[in-house]
Amino acid sequence: MRKLLWYALVASFTLPSLAVAQTPAPFANRLAYFSPQRAFAASPDGKIAEATLSALQIERAKQVEARNQQLQKLQATLQQSAAMLTEAVRRLREQEISRFQVDLDRFIQDAQVEFTGVQRDLETAFLAKLRPALDRVARERALLLILNEDAGLIAWAEPSLDITGDVVARLAAP
Repeated sequence: MRKLLWYALVASFTLPSLAVAQTPAPFANRLAYFSPQRAFAASPDGKIAEATLSALQIERAKQVEARNQQLQKLQATLQQSAAMLTEAVRRLREQEISRFQVDLDRFIQDAQVEFTGVQRDLETAFLAKLRPALDRVARERALLLILNEDAGLIAWAEPSLDITGDVVARLAAP
């Protein structure tokens, strides 16, 4: 009899907790996360942006290399003919090389600023399209909260809650 009471008491405490544990949480299907970086990389706009940035980087690298070769030629010419030049001519050539070096440094800085500006413009254009796509996915799924996976606040999440693919599909849709 005591055992029966004991089992009844234990059951009265454990069964309600099991019932609560088995019912889905009210927000379980209304939370999601996504990765803006993965969405950017997988979206058509992101791929075009990456190609644009890559082409710009390659073009500027070729120009820098050509100017470096010119500088090396000027330096080699000065070294080879330094003994035959007068002091005034040698100083003039050194000044030319120095000006060329300064111009090269400015060109490199300008290229970096240009690259950063183009990158920022492309990212801004992407973000302008991302927000409406994210809003549409959130409304379609009746989501209450979407977390940014790239922000580093999510330690772990169920992969089925990742809506990055849906956002990319919305970005690709007209």
